[in-house]
Amino acid sequence: MKKIYIFSFIFLFSSCFSFASDYSNFKNADSGSIKAFTRDIGNIVGGSVLYSARALGFGGFSVNYKYVYQIKPEYKDTIFEKNKAFGIKYVQVETGLPYRIDTYIRAGGKDGFNVIGGGIKYGLKNVTDENFKPNMILALNSHMGVYKDFYILSYGAQLGLSMRISSHVMPFISSGMDSVKLKVKSSNDVTLINKSFYQRIIRSSAGLRFKFNWINMAMAYELYEKRGGFNASLGVRF
Repeated sequence: MKKIYIFSFIFLFSSCFSFASDYSNFKNADSGSIKAFTRDIGNIVGGSVLYSARALGFGGFSVNYKYVYQIKPEYKDTIFEKNKAFGIKYVQVETGLPYRIDTYIRAGGKDGFNVIGGGIKYGLKNVTDENFKPNMILALNSHMGVYKDFYILSYGAQLGLSMRISSHVMPFISSGMDSVKLKVKSSNDVTLINKSFYQRIIRSSAGLRFKFNWINMAMAYELYEKRGGFNASLGVRF
């Protein structure tokens, strides 16, 4: 069974890596398209923050390679290629502090768009590793993303719940909201230069985490207000 899990996630990660994100058409976009694009890019920037609601505990440590992607852009978004998935890769590092507080930072990028972010997580109840006993966590995060023609700022909060159902399998769910600001740096329409676009994003996710000693693998389906996507995570946690 362990080999099945490992080969399944290798296949999933290989599939994710085939997706590309082309931002080169941004300079040709009009105001309506940029507004839709702000939602689309905000969806992936704030994705895959949580895969467990269990706080690390004082001295705990976690590092994960993550990939988050949206299945296709909104129909008004003419910047991303129509009906094609787009995404971003992250490396996320977390450390455990006293009082069920975790801090984390992450950085990523793809196709000329680079993002750095981080935040804190707070366990809302005493940590438990018993089967069918839930853990709950609140995560606060902020991100900054830069491309040659625009930059974005994103602030978000998510509530997560997870529980152990066996020694290796832990389902999890989360829900939250992000506030996203995109500022135009360069455009063929001079009236759009230095203009800011604001969007609010409501997101939720459900997935499974698999644990083998210190190795953790997870994948979840993400539902945004208008589109869906996936995220995956592979790393160590102890």
